[in-house]
Amino acid sequence: MVLDLFTTLKVVILVLISAPTARSQENGTMGIENNLQETLFKTYNRYMRPVKVYSSKVPIGIRFYLLSLQELNMKMQTLHTATWLEVMWTDEYLTWNSSEFSNIQYLRLPADIVWVPSICNIQEISGKRCLTYGSVADTSSEVLVDSFGKVVLGEAIKSTIICSLNAQKFPFDSQICSFEFFSYYNYVFGTDIDINQSIFQTEYFAESEEWDLVSSSKKKMAKMGYNNIIIMSVVLRRKPLFPTLTLVVPIIALSIMNVFCSVLPIESGEKVGMSMALFLTFAVFGSILSDEMPKNSRNISWFMVYVTIQIIVSGLNVVVETIVLRLYHLEVRYMTMNPVLVEMASDTVTSMKETSFNELKMKTDSIDRTRTHLARKWKHWAKRLDRGFMILNICTSVISFCVCASMIMMN
Repeated sequence: MVLDLFTTLKVVILVLISAPTARSQENGTMGIENNLQETLFKTYNRYMRPVKVYSSKVPIGIRFYLLSLQELNMKMQTLHTATWLEVMWTDEYLTWNSSEFSNIQYLRLPADIVWVPSICNIQEISGKRCLTYGSVADTSSEVLVDSFGKVVLGEAIKSTIICSLNAQKFPFDSQICSFEFFSYYNYVFGTDIDINQSIFQTEYFAESEEWDLVSSSKKKMAKMGYNNIIIMSVVLRRKPLFPTLTLVVPIIALSIMNVFCSVLPIESGEKVGMSMALFLTFAVFGSILSDEMPKNSRNISWFMVYVTIQIIVSGLNVVVETIVLRLYHLEVRYMTMNPVLVEMASDTVTSMKETSFNELKMKTDSIDRTRTHLARKWKHWAKRLDRGFMILNICTSVISFCVCASMIMMN
């Protein structure tokens, strides 16, 4: 018991003795770092090029991290992403001998007190298009500086870029979107983006529910009068299961129903109603697709073409079935409106007193035979028209499906 108490008192005494020493060492380190910053920024001017020989160029490296894909808007042709951008360069005025400052290797500083290059993303439309003096002040960005003068500026950016989308193979399409970086004042200030120091990282990419990240690439090219544009591209492939189940399968099912609508017997009286219902359903799906597709005429979706063909066929089906029913039931119209039959019936009534019963019966039978013959003739033509349009409907549906499917699956 006494031994434990003695050990506890010994530990407390050692802590009390060592605490001032640790505090003095910490204050000493803080003082040295403060002296280092005062030495570096005593004559530093952030608006001067960070080279001691003015004719020297300032090579700039870019590390671009694609973190997540928030939305790929087909209609607006924009890509919304969450990214992390690191810009690296060497500032010859921010170097020191670490051995003279207690081996301090790095300094963490506000970005608005050092020189920063002007880097722009050509495709950006969200407002955060360029990295400038004003932008780093607005975002309270920071830089990490090492003793050799290497400066790393990092910023998290919610990026929205223009992406020219090709919807021809929807819903089995792949899209290529690019981030194009260039130094705006490269000719004036001698800044140049070095592709060897630039990296496009996708290893931290969070999986998207709608798109798969297939590949990424970078290249340097001349564009818009600039010869040091770094293009970082991603290839995205749509996950087709959801649009297939919600759009493709229902439309194909409606196309089959559109064909079998012609199989219904004319006597049922349901042909026009079913045709109209199918036409309206196709129109609804066409409206849904048009809201999703980009409004341009260069890359029309083959699936949209197929749906449009089915809408046209379904509309023609309504018209043809109306004509077929009209022809099929034309005998009623014929009996009530045909002047020849009306006249024959009138003559029969007036001559009933002058002719015998046999002659009247012969005239009546002749009228009935004429009416029956004409009715059979119109019904025959109605059935032929219905059968012919059914064959045309089947051929159109099969050919349009095969052509559109082959164009979608073609590499």
